[in-house]
Amino acid sequence: MTSPTAPRQAGPPAQVAAPSRAPKHRDFKQALARATPPAVPGPARVAAQPAIARGVTPAAIPAVARAVPAGQTQAAALRPWEAQANAAFRQRIAEAERSAEHVQDGYALRNPVSGALGRYQFVPVALRDIGWVDAEGGWTEAAARHGVSDEAGFLASPAAQEAAFSAFLARQETILDRGGALASAGATITALDGTAITLTEGAMVAAAHRRGAGTLARYLTHRTQTPDAPLTAAQRAAFESVEHRLRGFADVAYVSERPGNRMLARRAGPAA
Repeated sequence: MTSPTAPRQAGPPAQVAAPSRAPKHRDFKQALARATPPAVPGPARVAAQPAIARGVTPAAIPAVARAVPAGQTQAAALRPWEAQANAAFRQRIAEAERSAEHVQDGYALRNPVSGALGRYQFVPVALRDIGWVDAEGGWTEAAARHGVSDEAGFLASPAAQEAAFSAFLARQETILDRGGALASAGATITALDGTAITLTEGAMVAAAHRRGAGTLARYLTHRTQTPDAPLTAAQRAAFESVEHRLRGFADVAYVSERPGNRMLARRAGPAA
């Protein structure tokens, strides 16, 4: 009888299976070809749609004109006088008055000596003459129609000043026409210094703006009827100022600011 504690005799060694041969690359391709079913055409793919539907290309957003900061001149496309009749004439008046060189193109300018206002240097008598200011110095309903009720409002409104200047020019035309001065447009007169001056309607209106229609009428009478009559120093200075405007505005185009005349000009159309 064998003792349970006796060591057992070792049996024959267990057989270890030999490792299988790794498949070669060409064997794998052949097996894959046998296992893969034939390809069956699937449904046609639908092209992917964009997440946002495309519509008509929106129009470009127009640029918005920005207000010009105080203290700067305005861009040419925004200058108030450019939209008015006689734009070049208005600019030359402002240059002659030395207001165009100031900030805001002279609209906010006030002459501390004469009290002249704005780009075209309206003196109180001129504003009364067009009915914007009454005899007591108050601003009238005519001014209120353009949003002006006081001096500050007038200086702050280029549009009101342009409207007032249109009224002023029309008023000067009426006065000069009634006095016969406009009938001399195209005539040539002899100036104080003996040189020739050809009269134009715009130049006479510019002279009336500077010295008044009455002074212009007296000058024309002196030069055409009594050229040898003596002049006081004040008269000579006034007449020389008139001549300066007559020469300076001789080449500036001008059309009538009177509404009736503008309508007739539009009906007539361009000259043939």
